[in-house]
Amino acid sequence: MLTLISCQTQKKEDKDSTKSDSAKSAKKTYHMDNEEIKKHMELQEHIEASEDNSYSIYKYTAKDVEIALPIIAEGLKEQNFIPLNQKDFEERIKTIFGDIFYQKNSKVRIRTKFNTVFVDASDNDSEEFDYTIDNIFISKEYRFITYVPLIGDFITFLDSAHYKIEINPPLVSRNKYLFNNSRPDLAYLLHEDTLFLKTLVTSFGYTKEPKINDLVMNDYLDMDDKHMATVGEIIFVKNGTGELVIKEELLKWIADHTSANDIRMLLALDTYGSLLFDSNQGNISKTSPFNLFTPDEKRKIVAYIGSIYEPLFNKFSAGKAAMWPGGSAFENLLSTDDGFEPYLRQHHYFSLTALKNILEPSE
Repeated sequence: MLTLISCQTQKKEDKDSTKSDSAKSAKKTYHMDNEEIKKHMELQEHIEASEDNSYSIYKYTAKDVEIALPIIAEGLKEQNFIPLNQKDFEERIKTIFGDIFYQKNSKVRIRTKFNTVFVDASDNDSEEFDYTIDNIFISKEYRFITYVPLIGDFITFLDSAHYKIEINPPLVSRNKYLFNNSRPDLAYLLHEDTLFLKTLVTSFGYTKEPKINDLVMNDYLDMDDKHMATVGEIIFVKNGTGELVIKEELLKWIADHTSANDIRMLLALDTYGSLLFDSNQGNISKTSPFNLFTPDEKRKIVAYIGSIYEPLFNKFSAGKAAMWPGGSAFENLLSTDDGFEPYLRQHHYFSLTALKNILEPSE
């Protein structure tokens, strides 16, 4: 499909061995031998309406993605991106996005050549290919991810028949960080593409990188006390089969960033525990935890919150009672739900040592 032509017309004999591979690959040009690429590139120029309505708006389709994928794959290769083997790629995708790849899950769209992961769960077909939305497209054959690929964004014509491929640096770094474990590319993303990194955590549930977690959690610390409690929405989530998943890395972040003089995030976490049982939350929560979780899931969530909150309360509250609420979500559930403690014992306290020490203190 893509015919490679070297545009370097002569070899240098001056022993210039200092050029990087990326500099050499930048000299690659391609012959446009596929009329379909030309056709869709022209169609995509009409995705937006003209001021005088002189043409019909083009509706982007799955075919546009399929045409773009091999071109992007070649462009990533030029930038020294190394695709993982199929097994490792699938495992890595699951690490990034979680256990969500099911046909009936509104968070994803399963297709033959690619899968779409929605930044927000959606049943609206028009939102899948909206280039203003940060949905992620996963190439199954070429094993990389991309945003909505508009051909004109990465193909530049040199003449009527030849072009070069220039993948935007953030897209290169996204793939090299996520699939090649490139720390320099993570550093680039932390400086140039923080919105994507935050979306990995808040929308896709990727919490394995402490530096990215810092970005997200510090955003919550900047919220007012009322909305800070929504941090629970990215810690306690449902996977593709509707099962509760707890992001323990973020719980640890809260524990590590709580001190005698700064308990804001810990209190926000505890407030979320109370919201689980509050049907009048107004517009505070996007996911409505009161309706999202079953009674047993709420018990488990409060257990995890208590395993963080109670030890830190005992550690930091002495002489500072005014900073702390009268009772925690964990204490309140113990006093109002007779089945809570037996449920915890039945599940062996979810292997949370701190929780067992609270309810079964040693002699």
